[in-house]
Amino acid sequence: MVKRIKTFIFPEKRFLSVFCLFFALLSPRLCSGKVVFYWGFDDEKDLGFSYGERMRRASTEEIVTGADYSIKGLAKYVPGVSGSAIKFDGFSCYVESRQRESRRRRDEDDEGLEVPVKNISIEAWIAMGAYPWNWAPILTVGKYKITGFYFGIDGRGRLGFHISDATSVWHECNSEVDPKTKLGLSLYQWHHVVGTYDAKEGLAIYIDGKPAGTYNNFQFDYGIAYSDMNKGFRIGKNRVDLAPSEPIRDWATYPSRYTFDGIIDEIKVYDKTLSAKEVESIYKSVKPENIPEFAPRKFPTVKPSGRFGANYTRLKFYPEWDAIWPVGDYMDVVVQFDELPTKVMFWRGTRYSACLVSENGKWMADQSRETGNNWFLGAGAREEMPTGCIEHMSDTQCRSSRVAIIESNDARCVVNWRYLQMDVKFRQKDVPNETGFGEWGNELYYIYPDGVSVRKVLPGYGGWQETIFLNEPGTRPEDNVELEACTLVNMDGRSKSYSWEHGYPEFDLDEAVIQMTNFKSKFRPFMILREGGGFDVFNLEVRPAYSHFPWWNHWPVAQTYSDGRSANAPDRTAHSSLSWGDPAGQAALYGMTDKPAESLVALARSWNRPPEIKVAGSGYESEGYDYTQRAYILKAKRQGDVLEAEFAASKEEPLENLALVIENCGSAEATLTIDGRKVPRGKDFRYGIEYDVEGNTALIVWIKIKAREETKLSLTPVK
Repeated sequence: MVKRIKTFIFPEKRFLSVFCLFFALLSPRLCSGKVVFYWGFDDEKDLGFSYGERMRRASTEEIVTGADYSIKGLAKYVPGVSGSAIKFDGFSCYVESRQRESRRRRDEDDEGLEVPVKNISIEAWIAMGAYPWNWAPILTVGKYKITGFYFGIDGRGRLGFHISDATSVWHECNSEVDPKTKLGLSLYQWHHVVGTYDAKEGLAIYIDGKPAGTYNNFQFDYGIAYSDMNKGFRIGKNRVDLAPSEPIRDWATYPSRYTFDGIIDEIKVYDKTLSAKEVESIYKSVKPENIPEFAPRKFPTVKPSGRFGANYTRLKFYPEWDAIWPVGDYMDVVVQFDELPTKVMFWRGTRYSACLVSENGKWMADQSRETGNNWFLGAGAREEMPTGCIEHMSDTQCRSSRVAIIESNDARCVVNWRYLQMDVKFRQKDVPNETGFGEWGNELYYIYPDGVSVRKVLPGYGGWQETIFLNEPGTRPEDNVELEACTLVNMDGRSKSYSWEHGYPEFDLDEAVIQMTNFKSKFRPFMILREGGGFDVFNLEVRPAYSHFPWWNHWPVAQTYSDGRSANAPDRTAHSSLSWGDPAGQAALYGMTDKPAESLVALARSWNRPPEIKVAGSGYESEGYDYTQRAYILKAKRQGDVLEAEFAASKEEPLENLALVIENCGSAEATLTIDGRKVPRGKDFRYGIEYDVEGNTALIVWIKIKAREETKLSLTPVK
């Protein structure tokens, strides 16, 4: 009696449930069906923590029995339908019994919870931030697909109530998807969900007060068969990891750790089968007090600095994703331009694959070096060796992938990206030299003030060019590129655009080495290959019912073990591919422009056919043009001498902005004249000094110039 009296000082929700339970025990006529378990999540507390600090033992109370339930992972309390609710981050958070009983009664599986067997109803309010990777529970008990019940949501947003009745059949009652969207529950809004079971009538589910499905294919009326009851209920996370649904290669997709991504509130378990009328009445009796709290899931951005240069920073996506990363404030790299609204981002969310970012936030990426292993399990069991794609995309935690700023001066930035090519289980493939190091990619990005980058890929294994654009949550591929998604141009200036409206196009422009991706933005990304290279359409894995383009969400950002998963909805960060390229060399040019694709011919010629340089006098020695840096390399034989150089520019071999690397220059200042005209230091004439570990100097010079005829340059070091 004392214990029940104490319940009257608990919060209102607990009082009502325990009150009903108490009087039901005294007089069944007063309450023929009662709430036997109830999680209101109104014991709000701060669950925040900092990485490296011991996490506090957070818990929430199941109100009817007073049982203590642990809150695991990076959960937080947010405004709920009534009072507060728990927000599950999609990665780590779940709620379960503390299992005090299980330590004392390990062999008594069927002792512990007393859960209804022949008549039961489960009610909850939920709001989702993204659809689960596969089934994710709202509430479950027992062994998955063997005993107990499972009330949850699947990867398309279907509601399901599943049970075991001690036969070999796992009985499932699932809602349908909308025939147009091919999805179930909508995101970012409250839904009232109910699952019921009656040993005679079978299973039923309800969404927002309305029937959403029934199932009664039972041979017997045994009721629900339970086991592992000493483990109690679990909320928000499967007891057994499931592989992501919709895999491209199921043999390279593994069971993965994930949780419900969204808010759960007001979970109730009844010892009766609620009728359709009762469910409707319950739904209509509740008006949510709060709008579900979700931060926008927008790609990272930074406030423009107004200067050209590379900086370390910590790019932010959305709070739940940001929180899982044990990183400091200098983990990502951003290159900005003082005359362009575009950026180059090296973000851990893409495993540091360099991304060109347009003025309105459209992201263009590319592939790393990529090989494969144990294709179709032809070499053996996937547990025994790397399996599937061997690439940077698999490094979900950036265990090996990293970036470093090598140079950042007024004339150029150089960024190094190094990564281990691995499968989705972080396993490396050995290479013929038997060193045990595996396959590594190592790349240098030489980025200039005109927004043009040279991607230099050092020797290694596997191809490295695949035209990939990213799809921000809330967008489909068609929201980011035109259906006429690609324009090719050859060195003669002939161009042709290709549409995906009626399926894959076929690239048929001869000797095209320039490609523009037709973003829905003012500035559009381009790529230029070496002469002799070319592009082919990426003609795999399109599902026309979902998009005109390939559309996958296993990368970027995702933390699951899959080397390919088709996207069913624009709920997650995703990517799409347009083409493969044969670079015909160690490097390719990348950039963004607001000019037509044909305007890039001069740049392509200047890089593929650089004009010959002649250096006057004996003070400097030319090492020629290094296309992997987009720069002429010179060495000062006598420090302090004036550099006199002549470039045999023409229409076919033009100068389209000029970069010089002058080794052993000995001076950090210089003046410039071009064809006798003085060019002051500024946006048309930039330079910076770099020192190596031994103190040797290199003057990096960048000159804004467009020349189609012989051009003379005089660079005078200032002592």
